[in-house]
Amino acid sequence: MIRIKKILVVSEGRNTGLRILNQLNQLLGKYVRVENMLISEMKSKKADADLILFTSAHFLIRASRYIDSSVPTLVAKRVIDHKNIKEIISIEYNENVLFINDGYESTKEAIEQLNELGLDHVRYNAYYPGCSSFPQLQTAITPGEGQLAPYKPEKLIDIGSRILDVETIHEITRILDVDKFLKDSLITDYIRDIVEISREIDESRKTSNESMQMLQMIVNTLDYGVAFVNSNGIIMSINSKFEYIFGLKKKCILEKNLQDIIKTQINELKDNSTFNTKIENKEVSINVRQVNFSKRYGFVISVKINKSSSETDLKTSFAASSYIKRNLHNFEDYLTINNNAVNMIKRAKRFSKSDGTVLITGENGTGKEILAQAIHMNSYRSSKSFVPINIATLTSNLVEAELFGYEEGTFTGAVKGGKMGIFEIADGGTIFIDEIGDVPVDVQAKLLRVLEEKRIRKIGSADELSVDVRIISATNKNLLALIKENKFRLDLFYRLNILPLETIPLRKRKEDVEFLLKYFININLNDKKIKSLNEFFAQETIEFLNKYQWPGNVRELINLIEYLMLIYEGEKISLSHLHSYMHDVNGERRIFLDEYEDWVLRKFSENKNMPIGRAKIAEIAIVEKIEIKEGKIRRIISDLKNMGLIDDEGSKGSKITEFGEKTLAEIYK
Repeated sequence: MIRIKKILVVSEGRNTGLRILNQLNQLLGKYVRVENMLISEMKSKKADADLILFTSAHFLIRASRYIDSSVPTLVAKRVIDHKNIKEIISIEYNENVLFINDGYESTKEAIEQLNELGLDHVRYNAYYPGCSSFPQLQTAITPGEGQLAPYKPEKLIDIGSRILDVETIHEITRILDVDKFLKDSLITDYIRDIVEISREIDESRKTSNESMQMLQMIVNTLDYGVAFVNSNGIIMSINSKFEYIFGLKKKCILEKNLQDIIKTQINELKDNSTFNTKIENKEVSINVRQVNFSKRYGFVISVKINKSSSETDLKTSFAASSYIKRNLHNFEDYLTINNNAVNMIKRAKRFSKSDGTVLITGENGTGKEILAQAIHMNSYRSSKSFVPINIATLTSNLVEAELFGYEEGTFTGAVKGGKMGIFEIADGGTIFIDEIGDVPVDVQAKLLRVLEEKRIRKIGSADELSVDVRIISATNKNLLALIKENKFRLDLFYRLNILPLETIPLRKRKEDVEFLLKYFININLNDKKIKSLNEFFAQETIEFLNKYQWPGNVRELINLIEYLMLIYEGEKISLSHLHSYMHDVNGERRIFLDEYEDWVLRKFSENKNMPIGRAKIAEIAIVEKIEIKEGKIRRIISDLKNMGLIDDEGSKGSKITEFGEKTLAEIYK
């Protein structure tokens, strides 16, 4: 007999939760029992289930303290319900509509999904609570959030709350081990809906799409850039050469005003007009031809590179190729469920919308460059270069040359023709200066001047070049201490520290340890993924890793998993499998304390001149609002004695030992 598994759907609103509950009951009702709980109810109700399904990653973070770590959790991926989008097909081409949803991210995601479904003939204008500006349009579309409309539109199309996608459904069946009963029948209805709606879209566009595909194939063979612009100056279509000339991806060009892309004032688009301008340091000629249709007109824009600029462009591309970093991280790549880290990422997202300098401080291995890349990718400079440089890898006499470049013959060993510095290479984009605290003092003055004047001078040159870059810097050093030692300029610190971010070490993100271990183990497993760490580690190993201080932070954790995957043969990982250095500090055994043991030991350290007992510690706990009972204090004191961290002073109480002080110093060094 098959045991009925329980799924708990955690949502913010009841409508969303019930929509998913009904979908799961319809698909899996024979094998599962589904219940819904609001995120606001998790404090007061017990989250008892075989799987907890969250409608948002943010809810998982908020609820992590209230759920058993052994219970599998999953964040749902949701999509537009195909059954409810037929009305959108009938909307006229290029019509502006208001899209209403409950938040910025959910609005953006839903619009992207409609475009991916092929419903990209509509121009969606986002609206969500808190949105500062929006147009008043006749037609509005909403996924079940019509009550949020800022005004009453003439036509409101409600496409209903979003539903679980196929990937999420398959993951649910895998976790609950019911996929073997369902075989391929699970997605039959889902596919039938997609086929039906796709047929309607295809029938209305088939002829048009075939013509467009043929035209696109032809224009992509041209050796000059081509764009079609509508009567309002909006770019509707481009070829691949147009992307190359402007150094932008297609998605960053389409539906933008032509003036915003070519960075040149155009009073009016006129048939048979031609003008010259500079694009990405290339001299180009732009020609405009008007084309007329039955009910509208537009313009074909052709862009050609002038031959005189080709050689310079080639030199620039070659010089930049060894610096420019590609395949950059985004904020989703900074993995955490720690509230403080999540708030730090939220702050970084806000910073990305500004153009101010960012200073990221924190220990090695805490993801400073991931943050820098994500800020760049989330900024208006995302289509331009991200150029990193690590000062610690350079000798002091090379730092200036790498930053600002040099002219030919400036010094012995100089490259023939001179060299571009990273400021010149990154023009228009972002420079990431890692280990900023290692910049020589004399170069700091020149860096300050660049920040103030946005101009550079190559070594050996009398000419200045204007540069437009954003600077993100990072360090694991205490810059204020370096300032006191006259090793770092105070005025440069203020210039760099306009938007400060501080990463959080892994030892202060305890809930992230198991989360990250499970994540990176599953990435490395080729076959069935683990649902719980107990499938991979012995229990004593899990406890050890939770108490371990992780001096190398997330980078150390990733390296450990890579090592363990190489030696893993199917048996649970024991303490003996871990690196030997993890057990020892300066030849002595390493001690790991949980948060209450740590707090109690610190109270002994703060009162080291006199013995104290559990009653005194209980009084301190009340004053400091630490929720710990006297019985637990008694057990902790006994454990600390067994570890040699405190000594018994008889009826007077206990005192911290030298080893106890050394242990605290190691933890908080």
